[in-house]
Amino acid sequence: MKKTAAVLLVLLVAAWMPVGCGGGSAGGDALSLLKEATEAMKGTAGYRMKGDIEIGMGAASSPMSIAITADVQNAPDGMRQHMFVEMGGFKAEAYIIGDTYYQYAPGQGWQKMNLGLYKAQNMNMGLVDADQMEIMAELAEDTRVEEEKEGRALISFRLGKEFFDASLATYREYIEKSGQDMQEDWLRMAEESVTDFNADIKVWINTSSGLAERMEIAYTMAGIPQVGEMKSSMRVDLYDYDRDIEIELPPEAAGAEELKLPS
Repeated sequence: MKKTAAVLLVLLVAAWMPVGCGGGSAGGDALSLLKEATEAMKGTAGYRMKGDIEIGMGAASSPMSIAITADVQNAPDGMRQHMFVEMGGFKAEAYIIGDTYYQYAPGQGWQKMNLGLYKAQNMNMGLVDADQMEIMAELAEDTRVEEEKEGRALISFRLGKEFFDASLATYREYIEKSGQDMQEDWLRMAEESVTDFNADIKVWINTSSGLAERMEIAYTMAGIPQVGEMKSSMRVDLYDYDRDIEIELPPEAAGAEELKLPS
């Protein structure tokens, strides 16, 4: 499901997001903070992010390390993203504009694919956008305020297989709205191949602005064909909220070739 250029699609993007102290407090207060942080982020003009992802696939393979930087604009016509990814000595640039994902990689030129297919292909479990954050808030388990100090609240929660299934259902909606070919066999394979999913998430929220400043996520997926188990950990910092960020697709990307799903 993931090779060479497809692996690079494990990008992006976006967004995360006072009660108790060091020992942690559970329940509605933490969940309220999480939901409010999601809405606050959607209400900004944009923001920047920087982080890294480590992915391990199967017992025999060495983990892959991916460094990312990204600008996100909450434009009138929807969220736009511009990102850079580096994996080893390989670098790639990508955009999300409307319902299309664009990628430029040396030796391959500009390629594109439907945003829903892009997200479904990679399970979009590296970085998460505001739509997926809403699903997270709805399905979060064991939500707790772990710590609150120096104007920051640390929230932790867990996600299970229900979140994975709900995410794929959302990606189907992206594809249907765009009028693209559903590629039903591939989507059904993605739904049926992952037999288990678990994630642990931590979010640091500025208690004054209500905006997320850092996020860490670790997840495990089991049952992936030819891979078995995949583990990933991610850390990202979010900053420069409401800065003057404008994202436009480069003219040379207009002729991007369609990126096909791997068989």
